[in-house]
Amino acid sequence: MAGEIYGVPIEDAWRRVGSREQLVSIESSTRADGPDAGTRRIRMVNADLEVDVLPDRGLDIGQVRVAGVPLAWVSPTGFRPGTVSDPSGWMRAFGGGLLTTCGLLSYGAPSEDEGERHPLHGTYSSLQARVVRTDVVDGELVVEGLVREVRVFGEHLELRRRISSPIGSRAIRIDDRLVNAGSRAVEPMVLYHVNLGWPLVDEGTELRTPGGLVEARDEAAERGLQSWSRFPASARAFPEQVFRHELPPSTPTAIEVVAARGLAVRIAFDTSVLPALFQWRVAEENGHVVLGVEPATAPTILGRADARARGMLRPLAPGAELSLGLGLEVVVPR
Repeated sequence: MAGEIYGVPIEDAWRRVGSREQLVSIESSTRADGPDAGTRRIRMVNADLEVDVLPDRGLDIGQVRVAGVPLAWVSPTGFRPGTVSDPSGWMRAFGGGLLTTCGLLSYGAPSEDEGERHPLHGTYSSLQARVVRTDVVDGELVVEGLVREVRVFGEHLELRRRISSPIGSRAIRIDDRLVNAGSRAVEPMVLYHVNLGWPLVDEGTELRTPGGLVEARDEAAERGLQSWSRFPASARAFPEQVFRHELPPSTPTAIEVVAARGLAVRIAFDTSVLPALFQWRVAEENGHVVLGVEPATAPTILGRADARARGMLRPLAPGAELSLGLGLEVVVPR
């Protein structure tokens, strides 16, 4: 087995511990108190990498720590059970975390498409997963689950998610198979809302992309367009800014978020299936210092109706599937 744990070859590390769970483990629990009481948690411990998985938020990812340093922004709402039944529902339950999946039928602004109302960022984060596997095997930690977005006489989408981390690494891989299990074609929309926070995100933190055109969503973003790549100083009030990035087509690509002190996160995905990238940033003191990196299936953040009007929706036939996902790797300065 290749790789190291705490600077020692993995096979040598195994000989130094009473149980391998001293170094790597997957632990399941249920929250007993607070706004998320009763919800499930799965903690993946891979030496100094700790990953909280949220089965009751569609098997998304909450906080991630490397050597005790938190990487994700966690919102004031926490990871309470999701609700999208009213226009403000998503904002009342958006816990942040390293990954919030948006979709599966819409993301971005609320909209009405062909008589159907779609809330802000869709309904995915309010769906509960059926966990089918938690294991440490073949040199990696693995969590697998199934999430359904289904309606009688309507769509029947299944997202089959696999979260993995090679033993001894500081890397996480999310592999999704989106399957149309229904009897009619469906046009899915998916966005991966990666939310990074302090201390990784602070004044001077850099966002590095492969280049290309950068567009501002609105007037607030226009004011920050010339400095999109460098995170600003926080202030008492800071309106959110959203930018759209053009990426090289149909190729593996990577986005890097690099702190002034050297800590970095690398986000890798394939633009053949995730051709769009959005950047969301807020530098507001008292709860909202956050940088969002958001690969997506269509280059609009204005909702499903806008995607249809611009010819961006792609049908998924009955029985067909779409492979999506991304990888995240943490680089710690020596």
